[in-house]
Amino acid sequence: MAEAVYGPARLDRAGVDAWLARHAIDGDDAVAMKTNVERLLVYRDLVRKTLVGALKLAIPRTIARLGARFEHELSLFLAERGPRTHYLRDVTRELMEFWAPRFRDGAVGPRYLLDLARHEALEISVASSPDAAPGSTDELSADARLLFSPSLVVARYDYAVHRLPADEDDRSEPLLVETALAVYRDAEHDVRYLELTPLAAKILELLLDGEALGRAVARACEASGVALEPSVIDGTSRLLADLAERGALVGVDPLSGNAGDEICSSPSEDPR
Repeated sequence: MAEAVYGPARLDRAGVDAWLARHAIDGDDAVAMKTNVERLLVYRDLVRKTLVGALKLAIPRTIARLGARFEHELSLFLAERGPRTHYLRDVTRELMEFWAPRFRDGAVGPRYLLDLARHEALEISVASSPDAAPGSTDELSADARLLFSPSLVVARYDYAVHRLPADEDDRSEPLLVETALAVYRDAEHDVRYLELTPLAAKILELLLDGEALGRAVARACEASGVALEPSVIDGTSRLLADLAERGALVGVDPLSGNAGDEICSSPSEDPR
């Protein structure tokens, strides 16, 4: 059935016998398949059209830039791997996993298109994430572990694809510059993006992994080759205040220790 639905060649009456023989189907099963081959072809078309429709909703600009190449690359994916998920929204992720080495090798198209596809697909993932549960409103200290909205992720790209126009007819190319974004869903269920500095991105990634605040800042500074100076603490404080205002930071984990030196206040200045 997988070959019949996902295979590169559409079955016809002449090819049915060879298809059944390849899979050692005979007797009543073979008769049933031959009798219902037209229904099977309808099913094949329905499945493929559904997948194409879901992908066009998820990554429309990527597909538009691929042009006719998209059909070829999708056929390769279906024939060589095929979807393994039960959810249409996850097909895009599986397709990109399959595409990644082909984009890196230049076999599909411009390398930035993989970043663009990831960026477009992220919107559906973030939009469908669970609602946030409120955390403690205690003041932040160095040993506090923070609770964030389940929608919040740090996205990293090699290209500044988030700056490309939303117009599907646009063909401008993004700058080749390492990019990190905080992506989250706001109270109105709109997906929002906040561009991060490399240090801010590293701190936020460690916090999302459950690292205590003070250790996250120290580890991020060490990994980035940045001195742990008051300006870093101030910048972290402003970033967290901004995320809290946006609803992406929901509080402090009440199970984490929260005693010790205060590390972040609640400044009003917007770090953007």
